[in-house]
Amino acid sequence: MKLLLLSPTKVVFDGEVESVTIPGTQGSFTVWENHAALISTIERGLVSCRGVDGEISFEVDGGFVEVRNNEVSICVEKLL
Repeated sequence: MKLLLLSPTKVVFDGEVESVTIPGTQGSFTVWENHAALISTIERGLVSCRGVDGEISFEVDGGFVEVRNNEVSICVEKLL
């Protein structure tokens, strides 16, 4: 699935991943391929992505996420 992680000033990550774990306002959750569509706010915490090349993490300070049609779009207030 495709992951797009944006901050107000730049595209932080744009690529293919197998899963992404997100610090949601109601608790952390993991998105896998063919996940149901959703929109959620996110809190300060760690966004972790697993892909064919390994795992990468980004510390973020809030924002929101949209999941739709195997695309995960995350907009964050800022990276920490």
